[in-house]
Amino acid sequence: MWRRGDFGVVVLGEGRPEPLTLAGTGVAIWDALDRPQRRRDLVDRLAAEFGADRALVAADVAPVVDDLLRGGVLEVVT
Repeated sequence: MWRRGDFGVVVLGEGRPEPLTLAGTGVAIWDALDRPQRRRDLVDRLAAEFGADRALVAADVAPVVDDLLRGGVLEVVT
């Protein structure tokens, strides 16, 4: 479950009592997670979209994706 507001995006993982709040670049990352993809493809997509250095984007993406995985919002599919 998720909701967007003026503050950003709030997501609640399955079976989790506390929601995660995404703000700033976290909102762009959330929006880019509109389909299953590899982390490196997500980074490439955002770097291209914002004309940003891939390494900087990867550094921003990693903690957000890790939090979403820990929060039960995202899952790794092999």
